[in-house]
Amino acid sequence: ELFDARNPALGVKKFEETSRDRYLLPDELPRFFHALLAYPDPLLRDFFLVALLTGARRGNVQEMRWDDVNLDSRVWRIPTTKNKEPQLVHLSAMALDVLQTRREAVNGSPWVFPAESKAGHLVEPRKAWRQILVDAGIENLRMHDLRRTLGSWQAITGSSLPIIGKSLGHKSLTATQVYARLGIEPVRESVDKATAAMLEAGGLTAKGGDDGN
Repeated sequence: ELFDARNPALGVKKFEETSRDRYLLPDELPRFFHALLAYPDPLLRDFFLVALLTGARRGNVQEMRWDDVNLDSRVWRIPTTKNKEPQLVHLSAMALDVLQTRREAVNGSPWVFPAESKAGHLVEPRKAWRQILVDAGIENLRMHDLRRTLGSWQAITGSSLPIIGKSLGHKSLTATQVYARLGIEPVRESVDKATAAMLEAGGLTAKGGDDGN
């Protein structure tokens, strides 16, 4: 018989994927912040800080526009996310400091992180990321782990899973109704508390801004 109709994968054990849980640990934060703040390019320094302090996806931070940022209300509205829906991101005191500094530095660009690229904004910060990790003596940390770091520190400081999901723009069928009932105010408190704990562990404090609601 030339043709075997049996499934060739029959009996093959499926590879079990392990969900990644890497985030910046308390003993790593001082080294990370020291290396990050010593990096010579302020645009890239600010990019990584905003990514960490907002927990937003890298692509959304790269494409961040001033039209979507309200510094007075301390809110960044991402028009379209991975979930095909808009997301409101609370800006903590340190994130607000960084963005106010960037506003003065961009010289009228519509992008928060402008660059000489076809897109007009920052596209590929991998080289800077690798150098910062080398300088910090940190291994096995991806840029996406900055997003996981905020969520982890929210959990460490006592935030509920629905609040964490709301702040990170997560969406699941079982939690959609819960998220729909949550406004921005509980998220503000959670993000402020988590970022303050991260900065304290890293030996930093926000330069200014209102840490309250």
